[in-house]
Amino acid sequence: MKNPGEGVDMNIGNRRKNWLSDFTIREYGINGVLIVILFLFGLYLSWKLSLFALFMYLASWAASYFVLYALTCRHCANYGKSCPVPLEGSCAPRFFSRGGDFGPMAGVGAVLAYFLRVCIPYVAILQMGSVLYFLLYTGLFAGFFYVLLYRTGCPNCTNVQCPFNPDFST
Repeated sequence: MKNPGEGVDMNIGNRRKNWLSDFTIREYGINGVLIVILFLFGLYLSWKLSLFALFMYLASWAASYFVLYALTCRHCANYGKSCPVPLEGSCAPRFFSRGGDFGPMAGVGAVLAYFLRVCIPYVAILQMGSVLYFLLYTGLFAGFFYVLLYRTGCPNCTNVQCPFNPDFST
C-alpha cells in the first residue's frame, strides 16, 4: 500500500475531499477573529502587568512571526499561498525562502512561536491571581487551536508530512 503523500509534490498537494488550494475568509475568518481577540486580551493583560510587559508582549508577538516563518511556514505546503491563520503562510516568502520538507523542527517552531505569544499574558494572570482571566485566556487559546486543528487548517491541508494532517502515516 502506498503511503499518503508518497511521490506527491508538496506544492501541489494530495487531492482529497477537503483539500483547499486557497483559504478564503470563510476558512480563516473565525481563526482571524479568535487570534485578534487573543492578541487584544493579551495586550490588555500585559498592560495590567506593566508598561514594560506591554512592550515585551508586542516584541514577543512580532518575534513569534519570524520564528513561525523561519521554522514552520517556509516548510509548509501552503508556503506563499493563503493560510488558515492570517499573516502566517502567505507572508513567509517576504522574509524567508522556501525550505525543505516539513519535519519535527517545523512543529517545534510552531510551539515556540505560540509560547512567545502567550507567556507574558500568563505571567500577568499569575501575578493577578485571577482564575477568571486564566479561564478566559486559556479558553480563547484552546478555541483557536481547536478551530485550526479540527475545522479549518488541518482537515484542509495538503502537508501530509505533518502529524496533525489526517492523511499522516508513520
